[in-house]
Amino acid sequence: MLRESDIDSLNNHLASLSRDNQRNHENLQGLLNQFKNLLDDYSALKSDYEEVKEGREKYKRQARGQERNPFVLVLVDGDGYIFKEHFLKAGSEGGVKAARELSDSVRELMHSTMGVQADSCRIMVRVYANILGLSKALARAGMVGHEARSISPFTSSFTRAQDLFDFVDSAEKKEGSDFKIRGTQRCLIALPGVNLMLIAVAEMFRLFVDLNQCRHIYFAGCHDTGFTSLLTPYRGSDRMTLIKAASFHRDFEALKLPIRELPSVFMSTPLAITKQTAPVCKHFQKGICKFGVGCNKQHVPSHQQLAKSADSDSSSPKPLWSSPAVVGRSQEVLAATLPTQNLKFEEYIPINKDGDRLDTYCPHPSPEAFAEYHRRAKRHRVCNSFHLSGECGDRGCQYDHSHVSNTIIEVLRYILLQHPCSRAGACRSIKCFWGHICQKPDCKAIKTLQCRFDHRTHTLDLQVAQWVASVENARANDDRDDQSIISSEAFQSQPPSD
Repeated sequence: MLRESDIDSLNNHLASLSRDNQRNHENLQGLLNQFKNLLDDYSALKSDYEEVKEGREKYKRQARGQERNPFVLVLVDGDGYIFKEHFLKAGSEGGVKAARELSDSVRELMHSTMGVQADSCRIMVRVYANILGLSKALARAGMVGHEARSISPFTSSFTRAQDLFDFVDSAEKKEGSDFKIRGTQRCLIALPGVNLMLIAVAEMFRLFVDLNQCRHIYFAGCHDTGFTSLLTPYRGSDRMTLIKAASFHRDFEALKLPIRELPSVFMSTPLAITKQTAPVCKHFQKGICKFGVGCNKQHVPSHQQLAKSADSDSSSPKPLWSSPAVVGRSQEVLAATLPTQNLKFEEYIPINKDGDRLDTYCPHPSPEAFAEYHRRAKRHRVCNSFHLSGECGDRGCQYDHSHVSNTIIEVLRYILLQHPCSRAGACRSIKCFWGHICQKPDCKAIKTLQCRFDHRTHTLDLQVAQWVASVENARANDDRDDQSIISSEAFQSQPPSD
């Protein structure tokens, strides 16, 4: 029989074994849980790896796809870059020859700018021009016939001559070619005074500039400073070359981009005519001629008259725009004469002695400011109306209403002031952010293809004579007629009172 001490020893031993067994069970359970967690982590990592691998393979496939069919883009503003005379006079045959010469000339440029990579690239050409207006101008220069759209045989043959060549009619009227840009069309297209051709060229540029297959862009639109803001973010880029021709504007030199010429393709001097017998355009003298360079009549400033001279019937060339050039106002004159935006009396509008509305001075923003604007616009385009007038009446507006820096607002204001207000000098809305005068330094008013503003806006008196209440505040001033008009002197000395 077991002794009492033996029984106690056995009980203690059994209890110890039980504890050890429980501890081993717990340890095993912990190991099993850790192993399960490791398996779960492994499965998650494997899934992530497969996704990354699939994404990498997809990127490789896309990259290989982008390596195929590389090309260069040649963008041409055809209203400012006129093809050589012998091409235009040859009509349909000239269109084919012009396309071939352009292709050969660009191919030579490609080898000098791209090296061996040029051999694998095709050439895509987009020429935008107002066919009707350009036809009239060329007819007056004696290069084509006087029938409507007389350069159409040239442009059609140019388009058919090469697979990727296209001569697009960007007429002043919407029915011309806005179907070409409908996919990227902006609300500006529906507004009066907006240069559709500039928008078309800009949208084509934006479409291809960041596309990997587009290896280089040759830009032929350097007569119009409206394109400088478009190109500023690509200052110094090695993927872009500017093409120089007649009326090349020196503002483009600041972009630090290569500048080349195609002397065998485009005219290097402005158009000229041999004789001008058309009558004076009265609409131009009033500042309302809608035909611009396509007008059949002479554009002579209202303060000048045509004078007959002994050689008036001679065959010596005369400028296409027969009136003497109007020398634009310098940057210094604009800055010294126009009111500044620091005079923040938002209820009043400056007008000159003739009752024409004036704009506050708005200098050209710096390249850094344009870069900041384009970075923001690339994320989400800002709402013009909201940020410049303080409100947006479009409940379904898809543009950005969130806070933006003063720099972006100033760039936005500068850009929109380059587009004429349809009411011109008669506008009295304080919420209007369009331009009422041309603030382009040294602008030549009569070269209508290079400026959106009519002739009259270039000759207005810039001295502020009065500050008048806006239409938005007219009712508030009905019972205070003595405060609805304020002289320039009074305005300078003290702010308008309520």
